[in-house]
Amino acid sequence: MAILPDDVKLYASQRLTDESDGGGRATGNEVIDGDINNLFRDISRIDRTLGDVSLRKVYAGVSTDNTDPYLGAHLIITEPPLDTQVDVLLFNTDSQTDERAEARNRIESYVVPAVDASWELLGDQLVGQRSIQAIQRTEDRLPEIGEVYRLLDENSGQEQYIRITDVSASTETFTISRNDTYVDFVRRRLTLGISSPLEQTFPGGTAAPTGTERRDSTKLTRLQSTQVADAAKYYGASHLKETAIASSTKIKVDSIYAHLVPSATSETAVIDEPGYSGSRQILPTRNGTLNTTLVFGHIQGNQSRSYLGAGVVRESLVLAIDGGTYEDNGAGEFNHVSGSDPYERITIDYETGQIDAYRTSSYFTGNASANWQPGTAATGISVSEVVQIELQNRGFTYTFAFPEEKPRPGSFVLSYMALGKWYELRDPGNGLLTGNGSGTIDFATGSVAVTLEAMPDVDTALVVSYSLPFADELTIHTGSAVAQQPEIRHTTAHSGIKPGSVTITYISG
Repeated sequence: MAILPDDVKLYASQRLTDESDGGGRATGNEVIDGDINNLFRDISRIDRTLGDVSLRKVYAGVSTDNTDPYLGAHLIITEPPLDTQVDVLLFNTDSQTDERAEARNRIESYVVPAVDASWELLGDQLVGQRSIQAIQRTEDRLPEIGEVYRLLDENSGQEQYIRITDVSASTETFTISRNDTYVDFVRRRLTLGISSPLEQTFPGGTAAPTGTERRDSTKLTRLQSTQVADAAKYYGASHLKETAIASSTKIKVDSIYAHLVPSATSETAVIDEPGYSGSRQILPTRNGTLNTTLVFGHIQGNQSRSYLGAGVVRESLVLAIDGGTYEDNGAGEFNHVSGSDPYERITIDYETGQIDAYRTSSYFTGNASANWQPGTAATGISVSEVVQIELQNRGFTYTFAFPEEKPRPGSFVLSYMALGKWYELRDPGNGLLTGNGSGTIDFATGSVAVTLEAMPDVDTALVVSYSLPFADELTIHTGSAVAQQPEIRHTTAHSGIKPGSVTITYISG
């Protein structure tokens, strides 16, 4: 009597939890196929927001009354999760007794400790810090951004791996007393930003010619560089990108990657943006306004979009759409003036003339009319300045003086970070700063005074950016001009066209 597929079963480990002692030895409790939450609990809203890693240990076994030889089995994931924000992977720890803590270490062992680092902690580094202080000899190599180091507290045995995100170095002279004499020595002092806060306090020492030292019996934290060592192999599932052909030795799938742990950061490419963060001033390109018929198309959800085809002078646009009349407020939004108001919001990009309308229900497609004054964005030369925030200069009120490089009206922006979040003050062009605080600008003298809404964080910066006046860089031409007729060239997929058979359709306006 043969061993049948139904005789090969999955058995739960001793503890199906995400506690540090989860896992353990095998039990005789079968994991019943098709039962909801037979291994994992439901995903909570908090886990969906912040991310979570759940580990479950199971065993494969044969349950049969016969003595037929067991020739082996395989375990695969046949379907990826329907939820695209969830990844499921298999890996083997090669242990019958290990628990979740050991499995976690195996996952985290993408890098392993190597040699001792060339720098040492300067003073105790407290739990929660996002940067650490250290010293090293001036001839040693600086730590580099992206490198991973291991911090080992040899007093408690606790460790933490840190990734360097920022490096600041300066050379300082230290003085210590030795046998009633003072000894001077030079060391490089390091301030290293790290990607995640310290999970505990790591003891450091005071500077000494031999490195660092402590006067009590506490052992110094051991610092080690790391090297890549893929300790685990992972198995998952991915959809085919194209049909797999029998006897083919290659297949294409959507992706060969999956998430091991939630990521708290993302990267966004930014192109064709000005060097300063402020909105650019829009100058009129003609006297008077234009009347234009717009055609709105559906984008997604309740969003519709149309284009004016040119930049728009702020507070010059009146839009009649869907039975209602709206005026732009100069800040990229529309205010309802009269008629029906079926929209949650309507926005305008003054530089491109893009209008987005978000209906309360359904979406809008059709014609609308706009009365507006065309304009164009003028940039000029950009200027930026940074004021580092330290404990000594932290406050609410700051002043700046730009007597030689006076800000252009409408271009001044001040950014600051408070409680880990960025805030801004902007000049709409009238010399009064508005936003997360208040302030004034004297365009004649270049003097700026600001009062922040919140006290900025230590070890951050006030970032000021603006453009210079463009009187000598901008020429405005008025009167009529002959514009070149637009031309579109297109090559058909097939050569040869029957005369009189071509029809071209296009939308104007």
